[in-house]
Amino acid sequence: MKKLSTLFSFLLFSNLFFAQIPILEIASKNGDYKMNNEVILQSLNYDIKITGNISTTVATMVFKNNSSRILEGRITFPLPENVSVSGYALDINGKLRNAVPVEKARAKEVFESIEKRSVDPGILEKVEGNNFRTRIYPVLANGERTVQITYNQELKKSGNNLEYFLPLDYKAPIPLFSLKTTVFENSTMPQLEERPDGSFDFKKNGNVWVAETKRSNYKTTENLRINLPQNNEENSVLMQKASDDQFYFLANVPVTASSISKKIPQTIGIIWDNSLSGLKRDHEKEFELLEEYFKVAKNINVKLALLSNEFEESKSFKITNGNWAELKTFLKTLTYDGGTDFGEIKNLNVEEYVLFSDGLSTFGDLNLTLNKPVYTIISSPKANFSQMKFISLKTGGELLNINQNLPAQEVKKLLFQNLKFLGIKPGSDVSEVYPQLPQTINNNVVLTGISNQGKTSITLLFGFGNKVSQEIVITINAENQSTKDWDISKFWAQKKISELELFGEKNKEDIEDLGKQFGIATNNTSLIVLENVQDYARYEIFPPAELRAEYDQIIKGNRDQRDARMTNLMEKAELMTEDLKKWWNTDFKSSKKYPKPLDRQNQAPSVNNSEVHTELSGQVQGVQIRGNNSAERTQDIQEVVTVRGISSASNKSRSDDEVSNNKSAEIENIAKGKITTIDVKSDQEYMKFFDKLNSAESIYSQYLVQRENYIQTPTFYFDVANLLLQKNNGKLGLKVLSSIADLDLENEELYKLLIYKLKEQNINDKQVWIAKKIMEWRPMDPHSYRDYALALEDEGKPQEALNNLYKILNRSYTQELANRDNGIEETIIMELNELVSRNGNKLDLSKINPKLITDLPVNIRVVLNWNKDNTDIDLWVTDPNGEKCMYSNKKTALGGRLSDDFTGGFGPEQFLLKKAIKGKYKIETNFYGENQVTLSGPTAILAEIYLNYATGKQERKLVIFQNQKKSKEGNGDGVLIGEFEF
Repeated sequence: MKKLSTLFSFLLFSNLFFAQIPILEIASKNGDYKMNNEVILQSLNYDIKITGNISTTVATMVFKNNSSRILEGRITFPLPENVSVSGYALDINGKLRNAVPVEKARAKEVFESIEKRSVDPGILEKVEGNNFRTRIYPVLANGERTVQITYNQELKKSGNNLEYFLPLDYKAPIPLFSLKTTVFENSTMPQLEERPDGSFDFKKNGNVWVAETKRSNYKTTENLRINLPQNNEENSVLMQKASDDQFYFLANVPVTASSISKKIPQTIGIIWDNSLSGLKRDHEKEFELLEEYFKVAKNINVKLALLSNEFEESKSFKITNGNWAELKTFLKTLTYDGGTDFGEIKNLNVEEYVLFSDGLSTFGDLNLTLNKPVYTIISSPKANFSQMKFISLKTGGELLNINQNLPAQEVKKLLFQNLKFLGIKPGSDVSEVYPQLPQTINNNVVLTGISNQGKTSITLLFGFGNKVSQEIVITINAENQSTKDWDISKFWAQKKISELELFGEKNKEDIEDLGKQFGIATNNTSLIVLENVQDYARYEIFPPAELRAEYDQIIKGNRDQRDARMTNLMEKAELMTEDLKKWWNTDFKSSKKYPKPLDRQNQAPSVNNSEVHTELSGQVQGVQIRGNNSAERTQDIQEVVTVRGISSASNKSRSDDEVSNNKSAEIENIAKGKITTIDVKSDQEYMKFFDKLNSAESIYSQYLVQRENYIQTPTFYFDVANLLLQKNNGKLGLKVLSSIADLDLENEELYKLLIYKLKEQNINDKQVWIAKKIMEWRPMDPHSYRDYALALEDEGKPQEALNNLYKILNRSYTQELANRDNGIEETIIMELNELVSRNGNKLDLSKINPKLITDLPVNIRVVLNWNKDNTDIDLWVTDPNGEKCMYSNKKTALGGRLSDDFTGGFGPEQFLLKKAIKGKYKIETNFYGENQVTLSGPTAILAEIYLNYATGKQERKLVIFQNQKKSKEGNGDGVLIGEFEF
């Protein structure tokens, strides 16, 4: 019997630094997350340093696992616009170890490879938008783990003051809490607008102000809000010495914000993102912005369009004397549902657009066709600032960040032409000055760059539109600096990266280089911590300072310890092709079966050890299978529409020699058979609410009522989408299904779940888009290329499909991932040759190894796929003679063949039978278990069932379900998913 230890995982979904202290939630068996007091925030320490208009915040968190289970931890948190994580540390053997920067995909590959050895890696990565995620493994039973995160930010102006804000909103008491704030070089005492407790106050020590508190069992009551009075006449310049007698500088230049009149448009288009993620936006702030706008605009026509997985021109509204009550009432009653597809946005024939969204396009790429200024509005801390800024920049609009700034202040960008910083005057002895793109002024501009000398002057240019109307000269002088050691270089790198990420694909290499050099988490660079120096050497990752001497010695003395990557999949594929050919050319003959005598003791049929039988309680039609919990589960057999039917004409382009060698002609391979698939019913508790509902509309209404209780449960959306699709309402079905994409950021398990259902529904363009996203996130997995290739095949792009399948055999893999996927080449060879057999001379095979090309038509092919790593699911196929092909009986007397058993990866598992005999073949899955419980919920399974595969007349049917329960070996309680009948 196969055994898997259970590893539970947890998530910390929080707005960490800018909405609340981290909230720990534990994954339930359904994959949703709820508060659980088994794991607590044991200790929280903040160390804040402020100088001039910049701050550095260091958060150190200790999590205690009070359970008896090993946990894998994950924290996901947003940061404000232009802010990134610049420091990450994890406790190793009781001491904090700093992370080092590594290319993002490489860091994920190394993390997961080491994790499979149950060692202690940690990783922090930037995911979609300005959101960050750290994963830690393991959090031992009854143990603790310490995580430290550092970020730098520029302080925003509030009136005449700079403001620092730290939210301290936490529901439960924190056993150990400490907070220290140090303000350098400030002659005036900082003002505490909000303080965590009465004892927290600033005391002066020379030119430094310090406030601190330490509390036990601390229950937060207020946040930390500090106002720092500023002299609006003085420039503040900080400098840091660098190599080659150069200096990084950061200047805060006060500028009087001004504006000139702008013609108010007669008609505007409001594009309102009402996807599922829209629920998380601050709609009150959005309404406040519109209130301020219509007060001034007064009489204006509004065309409203709604954006989710589709774009819907909704209604038109006439605003008179600033009265927008009808529009406001309509917006307040909107339903938020579906994924987000920026590729669906269309022109509305208006003078300007106002786009309300978080900028996270989870169901399609941006296709910018709007030809008028677009003002993008962000009211959520979890947002893609780069995407929204790109849209406004490209169209001549502006980004309004009302999450960080007051709506009454930001609305000026909609109503006036505002003074902008346009750049610096040529000729200054400085370089790499940012921002380089025009930027609206709100009482000051923050400039950073590299100076070639310690003292120089810079002329800043300001104006309206592209016309310069004002110049300000500032002087930077290293001699006047008393904070020479402040790390200004990270602020400079952060500002440069923010601009480069506006055109992320074009600047990918530059972003990666900056992230690595300055230790900043970017879209292309992650921060990683490894447990021992041998792993740094093995994967050739330059370690933190304290390990470098030992690392150099290992690298110099024993290069054999470096990562022994698997690069010989091509050789294995050649051997597998020969093995498949030998199997195909074997003449399997079925011996005649005679009645079996009953066992004398219990009068039951005796069983031959070479044969395994599955006993089912109930009939095949409307079969009832007894699950491993001894409860009756009903499964209805239904005919499913063929997704892909192939005509024999697809082989006509092949040469005469090829046709003469077509193995379909050598055997009577175009067998007359029938595929019957099973509708595996969901047994989730919420399904009782839908039992008696007959229409798609009533199902959808009930879904909206129940969603509040299951909002983070992917299975809920999956099951309801199934119900709607069964009612032939593809529009509502796809809307509910696409909501899964909005549940989490860069989650390949959720996206694989979507691929399976989109494949079933023949929505191939979205299947291709999602598969490509997974491939970008996980280039280390052969499954990523396979999923993408099969999606391209469904989309009718056989050459691209072939190229991506072939890539799998030409890439290198870490030893751990290669071991996980050992044997996948058998499935790849079948799929590669099926592409060739269907498309013949349409394909360019010049770059394909000819040793892999061979005809392998079969009567029966079944492939089992699943969406989670570290999972063990088995495919069983029982033939008319009662012999079960399974992992312990991989070759049957009839010639049935099962691929390698994948016990800890994504699969796939494949069954082949060249020539079927008359009778019924049962297809079952058996779920042994998974060593994780994640946001994606129970493992999703896709079974592809083929009749006459690679013959030119193949038929495919799909079975997709997500409610497998763990089975025991050999007890016959696998889940029946389909049958062949010949």
